[in-house]
Amino acid sequence: MTFNIYRKGLGVYARSAVAGLFGLAAIFAAYSLYGAMIDLPELYAGSRVPILGISLTWGGVGACSLFVVCCMLICVFTTGFEVGLKGLDNKSKKAVEFFIETQTELQKVSWPARSELIGSTIVVIVCLVVLGVYVFCVDWVVSTFMKAIDIL
Repeated sequence: MTFNIYRKGLGVYARSAVAGLFGLAAIFAAYSLYGAMIDLPELYAGSRVPILGISLTWGGVGACSLFVVCCMLICVFTTGFEVGLKGLDNKSKKAVEFFIETQTELQKVSWPARSELIGSTIVVIVCLVVLGVYVFCVDWVVSTFMKAIDIL
């Protein structure tokens, strides 16, 4: 069991982005679990969190536990730490390799210049407006026809 970052310095941006997004998902999951378990009683009568002074409920314990487990998995899968479980270690290294390859491929992409991007955006917006007007007109014609023959 070693705490060395697998292929340190490679794929840093991809790893960071994935860790951040999964961290947000872990916060949402913990909050959702807390909301689902909010009506459960306290661990024992009068139990409180020392610094915060709030009552210690099963929902709070479950949400914190879920968040800690998710953060540990995020750490393992984005850094490639070896935890001593061969299957988990292999999967974490494959995940890290994927992040490194993703960042490498994104660096090869030919990104458009600002003027090209603005021109393409204007074309897309104009096409959407024209299509919206067309669909509105067709809908109006069809509904007027349907009302004329007493179907609507």
